[in-house]
Amino acid sequence: MAQAQVSPLADQFLINPFLTNPAIAGTAKRAPLSIAARQQWLGIKGAPTWQSATWHTSLNAKKQHFNPRGFVNKGENAFGNVGIGGGVFNIKYGAISQVGIHIDYAYHIYLGNGRLSFGLAPLYQQYIINKSEFILPDGNDPDPLIDQEGKEIVHFIDVNAGVHYFSDKLFAGFSVVQLFNSSVSFGDLSFPTVGEFSENPWLARSFYLYGGITPAVSKNFILEPSLLLKYNRQNGFGFQVNLRATINENFQAGLLYHYKESAGFFAGVRIGDLIFRYQFEAPLGMAVLTRFTTNQVMVGYLM
Repeated sequence: MAQAQVSPLADQFLINPFLTNPAIAGTAKRAPLSIAARQQWLGIKGAPTWQSATWHTSLNAKKQHFNPRGFVNKGENAFGNVGIGGGVFNIKYGAISQVGIHIDYAYHIYLGNGRLSFGLAPLYQQYIINKSEFILPDGNDPDPLIDQEGKEIVHFIDVNAGVHYFSDKLFAGFSVVQLFNSSVSFGDLSFPTVGEFSENPWLARSFYLYGGITPAVSKNFILEPSLLLKYNRQNGFGFQVNLRATINENFQAGLLYHYKESAGFFAGVRIGDLIFRYQFEAPLGMAVLTRFTTNQVMVGYLM
């Protein structure tokens, strides 16, 4: 994995920001059900793949007032204070798989002309090692030092947490994914993330800090520049810069740049209650050959 690539969650910030921060639960105009798939470095054997499904909504939805960015505060009890949601995911890279589920809760309050929400999401996941998919250093000859029979499964319980603020002019947030560093396990196996040998960046505690402005260029055109910072101890710091345009709430397009990782574009369209989004990235530098691109698609339904 390339340096500074903290988690596939960060790479889905434009596709589905709810994955990055549980405090976003209940901030959407409707209750979005989203199904997404990401294929990283297409053409490289064992490259990471990701599939996810999420849903979130706000309670007391009949009291809400909206603009294209979400809620507009108009008097006491103008919106539901509680957001709920959840999701499932499957990550696979080489012989390793991570399968998990999270339940999300967010509480919203007024702050100035916008809203501030606090989110918490208990997380359960399985870390699966499929030994039959090990690639032997000398081809197909048996290696007495490598056991290629069966699977090993380690269970983790963890928590994601965050805060999120937004108004009709700007948004910002901070989140911690896998707060416990995914070192809590049960059963006969354990995979604590201590010691250089056992550390895994996708099990480690990761931090995200993001913000952007949403000036309305015209009544039906919103231009949204944003910045996302990310960190975990294994892969260090990284950041990505995004520029997204929304037209009539039905069409979206944008550009993205991941520092020393990749550059690409984003596009989306809404047809009635259906949403389609696509993201393309080409790697930068020498860590990954340019021809191995990354593709991501999402299909959503506004409930």
